[in-house]
Amino acid sequence: MRKRFLLLFALTLLAFQHLGAQSAVVSDPLFIRTDYGYELIGRFRDRILLFRDRYDDFVVQAYDGQMKLSWSKQLDDLDRRGMRVLGVVAGRNDFSVVYQVRRKGRTSVRVHKYDPGAQLIDSMEIKDYGERLFNTPQLEMYRSEDRNCITVVNSAERERLEATCFWVDKMQLLWDYTVPLENTADFYEDRLPEMALSNAGTFFSISERNNRRGKLDKHELRILQFDPRGLSTRRIALGPFFTMDARYIYDNLNQRLTAAGIWSEKGRDRTNGAFFMSILLGADTLQMLRYESFDDKFLGVLRQKESGSDLKGVPDAELRELLLRQDGGIIMVCERFREVQRGASAGRGFFRDGMRMIVDYYYDDVFVIAFQPDGQTHWKTALHKKQYSQDDDGTFSSYFLMRNPDKMRIFFNDEIKYENTCSEYVLGPAGDFDRNSLLNTLNQSLRLRFRDAMQLNANECLVPSEYRGRLKLVLLSF
Repeated sequence: MRKRFLLLFALTLLAFQHLGAQSAVVSDPLFIRTDYGYELIGRFRDRILLFRDRYDDFVVQAYDGQMKLSWSKQLDDLDRRGMRVLGVVAGRNDFSVVYQVRRKGRTSVRVHKYDPGAQLIDSMEIKDYGERLFNTPQLEMYRSEDRNCITVVNSAERERLEATCFWVDKMQLLWDYTVPLENTADFYEDRLPEMALSNAGTFFSISERNNRRGKLDKHELRILQFDPRGLSTRRIALGPFFTMDARYIYDNLNQRLTAAGIWSEKGRDRTNGAFFMSILLGADTLQMLRYESFDDKFLGVLRQKESGSDLKGVPDAELRELLLRQDGGIIMVCERFREVQRGASAGRGFFRDGMRMIVDYYYDDVFVIAFQPDGQTHWKTALHKKQYSQDDDGTFSSYFLMRNPDKMRIFFNDEIKYENTCSEYVLGPAGDFDRNSLLNTLNQSLRLRFRDAMQLNANECLVPSEYRGRLKLVLLSF
């Protein structure tokens, strides 16, 4: 036991380049090659819980502060035949497993609630979709900011929208609606509707209309609002710009629907600026919308080129996440991403091994934009990184953002390979930043999946690592 502890301590010291108040603890490996999936549940008192879906059974495992396995419990009460887990929702003193069951053509959604010791507290059927042989429900789950409320949406049919809202903490059905959709030919004209859910159980389905050249004079939003009082529909005019990407989030503190996104002047190949929107919904809908273009200085820093005629915008930009500010503003995080399929032109034949094409994944620079409540840009920051991988769906690429009261931390792998270094950007309140070396995975048997990490509290985050079919959990403390 003593040798095991000394080995773990030595590995941790080797891994970290600048300890200070920072520390890391690595768990023992778990064999997951035959697992269907896993999900980080979170911290409950002095234990960190992990949920594992192993095809024919479901297991919850608990780790102590030193990431040693304390106990493992099989959830025998969960159905095993025809089951698909929609998500694991962590509460303050319990957690719930929300899952879909399909048997003999009938589909239903159920929830099981457990205490921190994985003992069953309560269970309930949320909804029975009945027998649907030709339109099998395709269910997705959305969570509120405080995770006390969830909404399950059936997106299998284009002619109608089914949504069911459920209080997880109270184990109570809040509402259930089915809405026929008008003009379905252009309802999904560009991408699926965006969804947002408030802590009080108000759900929004937001779609754009006429988001294409030639119709931008009629560019608008259609907002479906679901709440215990009923349904309502609103249409809100947008500006004469092509929306490249947008996200919507409900600001529970300021009681409004907030959005941000990126736009283009002409087409889909380059992003020319960002926009901010704030919508106060009520008897009289109040809207604030502001578009801003990227200036040449910002484009030069982001693209690492001198200002000139070739700086027409940002190619391959995608919006990743939104962070709310207490003053009613918002922080938008974007990443430059592209994937390239290679076949005959690469000289290897059209298919690799006669099965599929080669796919290259590029996850490059991140840029962060902070908006004030009036829509003006507070600051813009470009954070450089270069990540390349092949045929792995970008599993170990991208980043994880950890938010503290006075700063933001962005963690990422410098390179996508078995042994590499990991870095972090530390952003201050005014957009100033430092880049630090986080750890080195040389001889550590670690491949960190930062994009799937979980923030446990203001000073801790949990990062899964998958290395040759084995899972380790890395607890980072600051």
